[in-house]
Amino acid sequence: MAIMTGRYSNKELRNDGYYPVGISVGKPRFSTGYEIREQCYALAPRYDMLKLGYEEYKAEYFKKLDKIGVDKIIGIVQRLDAKAQEEDKKLVLLCFEDIRKPENWCHRTLFAEWWLAHTGEVIEEMPEADALKQPKAAKPPEEKVEQLSLL
Repeated sequence: MAIMTGRYSNKELRNDGYYPVGISVGKPRFSTGYEIREQCYALAPRYDMLKLGYEEYKAEYFKKLDKIGVDKIIGIVQRLDAKAQEEDKKLVLLCFEDIRKPENWCHRTLFAEWWLAHTGEVIEEMPEADALKQPKAAKPPEEKVEQLSLL
């Protein structure tokens, strides 16, 4: 199986060689420019996990996957991959975060870590052609100019 992970706003997904599947709590409210073929909530985090810090989130997400079970998750991914292969496409599991930014992390990379530990198979992150957007420089504070009185 050749599975990849990525983010919904990766423009490479507009090319026809991919079978995009959402694994997020919600779906994009923006136009992606491609069809999201399925939404797989089994691989999504629980909504209550979204405000947790990294370590607690990771532990809770792995607990969720373990509760579903390795065999069942392998079956889910194999079913999705079979659909992708029927169309001669690559399966890509998607969510929102831009993990190219060092401060960002995401459950899709945690899923890839969990998958590797349980199957020995590596899931690569889909490359992005777009440059990483740099934050806009903050506007310098305006100087307060006091009005002088002539009288």
